[in-house]
Amino acid sequence: MKKHLNDAQKKEYAYYLTLVSSVLNGTEPQLPYENCNLDHIRQISNDTRMDAIFDEAVLMLSKKYSVSDKLLSYVKNNLNHWIYIDTMMKYEIESLLKCFDEGKIYNLPMKGYFLKEDYPNSFERSISDYDILFDINDIDRIKNIFKQNGYKFLQNDDQQYHFVKAPFMYIEMHRSLLKKNDKNYSLLENQLEKAKVRDGYSYSKEMTLEDYYIYMLLHSAKHFSQGGIGIRMIADEYVFYKKYSDQLNQKYLSEQFEKLGITLFEKKLRDISLKWFSKGSEVKDFDDVEEYILLSMTLGRLDVAVMSEMERQRVNTKTGRKKSRFANFISSLFPNKSYMANNYSFVEKMPILLPYSWACMWCRRIFIDRNIDIKKGFNNRTSYTDDDVSYFNYIQTEVGFDVK
Repeated sequence: MKKHLNDAQKKEYAYYLTLVSSVLNGTEPQLPYENCNLDHIRQISNDTRMDAIFDEAVLMLSKKYSVSDKLLSYVKNNLNHWIYIDTMMKYEIESLLKCFDEGKIYNLPMKGYFLKEDYPNSFERSISDYDILFDINDIDRIKNIFKQNGYKFLQNDDQQYHFVKAPFMYIEMHRSLLKKNDKNYSLLENQLEKAKVRDGYSYSKEMTLEDYYIYMLLHSAKHFSQGGIGIRMIADEYVFYKKYSDQLNQKYLSEQFEKLGITLFEKKLRDISLKWFSKGSEVKDFDDVEEYILLSMTLGRLDVAVMSEMERQRVNTKTGRKKSRFANFISSLFPNKSYMANNYSFVEKMPILLPYSWACMWCRRIFIDRNIDIKKGFNNRTSYTDDDVSYFNYIQTEVGFDVK
C-alpha cells in the first residue's frame, strides 16, 4: 500500500495546489517550475475530479506562459463540457424543486447543491449526484413526480431512494441525514422539521449554516475513516469557511464538535485548507495526514477502504477479539445480518433469509452493477500488511479518531 509521495510527486502536487488556489481566490496563477509537466498536473486534476478548475487556471496561465496547442485545445473543450453539464444539471434540479413546490412537498437539498454555489463559479465544483432530504410519507408522490419528469427509479434501501435520468442526472432522496445505526444519528435527527424555507421557494428548505457545516464535516469524517478524502473536500472546506466563518456561531459549533468527537478533525481540515489555498500561500512540504489526503483521489482509495472495512469486521463486538484473516475474508464475501440489513431490510425481520440476501447482493453486483474485479478484490482483501494497518490507525489518531 502506497503511503508517501516521492519528491517529484510532491513538487507536482504543490504546484497543482497553487493553481487551485489562484482560481479560488481570483489571482494570477504562478508560473510552472522548471521542467514541469503540465500533462501530469492535468492527470491530478482528473483523479481529484477538479478538471474545470485546472482548465481555468491553464487558460489564465496561457496569457503569460507558452502552453502547448494540444493542451490549450483540450482545456478549452473540457471547460465547455463542464459548463454545459453544470447548466443542464442546474436546470434539471430546479425543475424538480419547482415540481415539489407545486406538489407541496417539503424537501431539503444537501451537500453539493449548496457547495457548488460557494465556489467562484458553480461549474468548478463537479458533483456526480444530488442528495435531497424528504419525508418518507411523501414517497409515492415523489416517485410520481420523478416519473413525470422522465426519471427512472432504480432501487431503495432503509435510508435512500435512487433515481436516474440519462445522460447525467442521478438523485438520491434521503429519508434521514445519517443511518439509524450511526452513533450521531440523534444529533442530526428531524432536520427537515428544523430547517427553514429558502427564499424564492415555498417548500424547499435549508439548514442553518452551523448544522450544514457539521453535516459537511461528518460526511468528510466518514470518508476519511473509511478510505480517505481527496483535495476537493479540502477545497470545499476552504470555500465554505472563507465565505461564512464570520457568520458562524462558534460556541455552538465547539459544543457540537465535542459531542461528535470531531474537534481535532475540524481543526486539522481547516488548517490544511488554509495552508493549501489561502491567497499567496506556497506549500513547501506535506505532513503524513496531508499525504494521506493527496493519495486519496476524490473520495478515497479502494485498497484503503477495503482494508479498513476488513479490519473493522475482524473485531468481535462481544468479546473484543479479532477473527483470523482467513475467517474474515470469508465473512467479507458473506457479511453478517447487521451489515446485510442495511441494504436488505427483510433480513432484520426474517434472519432466515440471510443466505437469500447474499444471493441478491452478488447477483446485483455481477449482473446489474457489473462492478466486480475478482483479481483486484482478492488482492485488496489479502495483500495488506500489519504495517499498513498500523499506518492507517496512526493517520486516524492524528485527526482525533478512536481506532479501537
